[in-house]
Amino acid sequence: MKKFLTLFVLVCPLLALAQQTRQITGQVLDRADGAPLVGATVFIAPEETQAKDYNPQGTIAYEQGRFAFKLPASVRKVVVSYLGYEARTLDISGKSDFTIYLSASDNKVDAVVVTGYQRIEKRKLTSSISSVKMSDIARDGVASVDEMLSGSIAGLVSTPTSGGPGAASKIKIRSTVTLNGNTDPLWVLDGMPLEGNDIPKDWSSKESVDNLYNMSIAGLNPWDIEDITVLKDAAAAALYGMRGANGVILITTKRGTSNGLKVKVDYNFGVNTQFRSPDFADAYTYANTLNTALSGDGLSARYNIRELEAFRTGIYPYDYPNVDWWEETLNKTGFTHNLKMAFSGGGEKFRFYTVVDYYRDRSMLKKNTEDTRYDTTPTDTRLTVRTNLDVNVTKSTYLKLGIAGKLKELRGTRYGRNAIFNDIYGIPSAAFPIRHENGIFGGSSVYGDKNPIALLKHYGHIRNVYGSLLADLSVRQKLDMLTKGLAVEAAISFDNIGGMYETSSKSYRYMNSGASNSDDGTLITTPTIWGTDSETLGHSQPFENLLFRSNFQAKADYSRTFDKHRVGGALIYDMQSVNRNGRNNSQKNLSVLMNATYTYDDRYTLNAVFNRSGSAYLPDGDKFANYPAISAAWIVSNEAFMEKITPINIFKIRASYGLSGWDGNLSHELWRQSYGYAAGYNFGENAGSVSGGSEGNLPVVGLVAEKSQKATFGFDLSALNNRLNATVEGFYEKRSDILVSGANSTSGIIGVTVGQVNEGIYKYRGFDASLNWNDKAGDFHYSIGATMSYLNSEVVNVNQAYQEYDYLYTKGNRVGQMYGLEAIGFFNSQQEINNSPQQTFSGIAPGDVKYKDQNGDNRIDEKDVVKMFGSSLPRFYFGFNLNFSYKRFELSADFQGMTGVTVSLLDSPLYRPLVDNGNISNTFLNEEVYWTPENKAKATMPRLTTQENQNNYRASSLWYRDGSFLKLRNLLVAYTFPKSQTRFADLQVFVQGTNLFSLDNIHFADPEQLGIAYPSARSYWAGVKLNF
Repeated sequence: MKKFLTLFVLVCPLLALAQQTRQITGQVLDRADGAPLVGATVFIAPEETQAKDYNPQGTIAYEQGRFAFKLPASVRKVVVSYLGYEARTLDISGKSDFTIYLSASDNKVDAVVVTGYQRIEKRKLTSSISSVKMSDIARDGVASVDEMLSGSIAGLVSTPTSGGPGAASKIKIRSTVTLNGNTDPLWVLDGMPLEGNDIPKDWSSKESVDNLYNMSIAGLNPWDIEDITVLKDAAAAALYGMRGANGVILITTKRGTSNGLKVKVDYNFGVNTQFRSPDFADAYTYANTLNTALSGDGLSARYNIRELEAFRTGIYPYDYPNVDWWEETLNKTGFTHNLKMAFSGGGEKFRFYTVVDYYRDRSMLKKNTEDTRYDTTPTDTRLTVRTNLDVNVTKSTYLKLGIAGKLKELRGTRYGRNAIFNDIYGIPSAAFPIRHENGIFGGSSVYGDKNPIALLKHYGHIRNVYGSLLADLSVRQKLDMLTKGLAVEAAISFDNIGGMYETSSKSYRYMNSGASNSDDGTLITTPTIWGTDSETLGHSQPFENLLFRSNFQAKADYSRTFDKHRVGGALIYDMQSVNRNGRNNSQKNLSVLMNATYTYDDRYTLNAVFNRSGSAYLPDGDKFANYPAISAAWIVSNEAFMEKITPINIFKIRASYGLSGWDGNLSHELWRQSYGYAAGYNFGENAGSVSGGSEGNLPVVGLVAEKSQKATFGFDLSALNNRLNATVEGFYEKRSDILVSGANSTSGIIGVTVGQVNEGIYKYRGFDASLNWNDKAGDFHYSIGATMSYLNSEVVNVNQAYQEYDYLYTKGNRVGQMYGLEAIGFFNSQQEINNSPQQTFSGIAPGDVKYKDQNGDNRIDEKDVVKMFGSSLPRFYFGFNLNFSYKRFELSADFQGMTGVTVSLLDSPLYRPLVDNGNISNTFLNEEVYWTPENKAKATMPRLTTQENQNNYRASSLWYRDGSFLKLRNLLVAYTFPKSQTRFADLQVFVQGTNLFSLDNIHFADPEQLGIAYPSARSYWAGVKLNF
């Protein structure tokens, strides 16, 4: 009996201990695609202090992400984590089996990257990929995604196409260019490829829709976006085969979370001003300089002394007017409103994310205020709604659905909001008044009815409305019942864009007084009136289906870990189809891709890709090409010899090589014989000329898509507890099979020519680098980031004809190299002209540009054109950003710049003063000194002329300038009031400025926009954010 009692006393505590533990089981999965996260850790939450001495404190998820963990029964919370994902605290009260979904982390080192055919931890990447979170680059007041990317990613260049409302930026990756077609990268939105030139440029004959190209991206609400990934090399862009040579930009939209309903509201108001604008000469200055130019041309003066005095005094405002067309047509400011609302929520099985975005930009152009029958208020209005749904149908079946609807409206004058700037720039202040005293608009036989005010307000209106519906659906099924790690997925998406083009048309009378001022001061007028005033408005409202695009993808993938070995692979079938308005405007691509990845001991990774890709643009029997790629990475920091080097968190070396293609410059007709229409067929001696069909260009023999061979070598470093992150990579690209002119391939004697041949070759070399430092000291947080890219290019072959002199060949020069004559001054006398080599382009007079005779043949002609300094492609482009926060106060600044780029002043109309009845500006007169006999020693520009002077206004060293610049793109100051103070939501107020200043050598205009266009805008924003 005593033995039994002793045993009972000893066993009871053990029984009690057994009763105080419990076991939980479960599976850890990727929220995005349901993939198992092998190696995830499950451990007791730190706040469970009563279990701090329990051993073990956690466990690891092994096969298929499954785990079993015995822990004290008193524990209510555990933490589930996995490298590259956000850790999650789980309440385990009242439940023992769990399916746990983790979301990709924002941490720059641990982040998971989506490449189009695989999801992989950033630290294990083997190819050239840059990824940014939208939360890191989003700026209030910047409504366009392409603008936000500016200066944020090494190797990506974003250049604004216009300062106008809604204008998209032109984006290049590593400044890759081709001789034909566009150089836009391929944009992919949640798996749907979206080319940048999807909307035909000639859809509207009046209103340019250039600011709608890239519509699918330029109109995308930044609040839709979770992250953006840029694929730079062939290994990364392998899935996109024949469309990946220009690089690929992947956009992943936001998904819902299972943390209950969350609501965000954001409202911004912006005031837009002119960043730099031309200053045109007044009528008196114009008239004087015009007389000077006519004298130099050997012609009589246009205005006599009394007429010049009339311009100066303004005594006859209708006959000798002085109109500042820039001030009369543009307001000082424009206004922008932007309201965004986002809703997200759901549970473990169902999640949603919905965002609504309203954007309205009021241009600085003035509107019609007289005829109430139509509205020419120049506005850009957008409304976008997107909803993403995620459904866990079963533990092994996952469904994703995304639907996005967009409406975009453009309003303005029927003449065109962009076209009107041709006349604002070109018509002198002295040409005619806005209206004459009798109310009739001013005009003339020289400038016709191109009165800017009449065109802006009395020409009718245009209203373009574009609608887009984009939807994507994907289903993923895990096949663990067949073999662990195997899954299949099918995805389908479509995008339909339609448009309505509404116009009202109106005509008006215009008049010229035909004024002259006689020797005795008498004003004589002989008025002439043209045109008629419309009694009724013309009206049209056609509807066009601009584009239908669809994409289907089927994928089988496998991923599994065996001890130190991790293997993965995928087989993908991908098909895209695009149908646009017009004849032969369809496009189809098909790819079959195989991918295999092997990782050993989390140190060595090898990835191989093979893509068989085809395009409907290519000839029958030759529509497909092979695009293989291979890449490898070595995580040096995981080696044993690196264990004691504690400052380094991750150090990785990687390399890749592969092929990709580009069919963006192809069309259906290239490989077929073309035919045209010609006149001049004669039948018999006395027969007249008869018109008929004729042969056009011969087909391109052996037509293929452009081929890009890319090699990359780089390293990634994270150190000092991930506070320092750096990436450096060198790259090489050989771009071949470029379509170039075939004029030199056949003799003209046969009567027809080869239009183009696949013989062009370019080479590019360079490097990209990025550096980021993130740190904090108490409540003070700061980060400094910088990106920089260097590019050197070489023309290898463009099928150039035989040249008499070696310096005339473009081979070996930079892509985009500037060429021209070497200007050596101005002719100061007729004798100097007579004693100099003959300049053959036009008649020469004192004050014209003098050129160097390069070949010594005593003639200046095209054989004297030589290489100038610089290229239209920058050698260096860079960006850096500064971010500071102290408690609830935030400050950030974004800079962008480029060097080693050359621009031509001839791209600016201000540098062709008075030519062909043109205008002249104070900008030109203040910046330069034009040649006259009196100031020939100080002259920086040739004599003024009214003629289309082929000698002076041609490419030469006189006109080229350094186009380098450094711009402050954004400056933001914000303060957040917490919910504890407002009682209803976290509230942030902010002010922001965009395009605030530029350091450059082009003082009179934006160095990125020298031509005729809506002025670049400097904007000031204020707004509030509510986070409920």
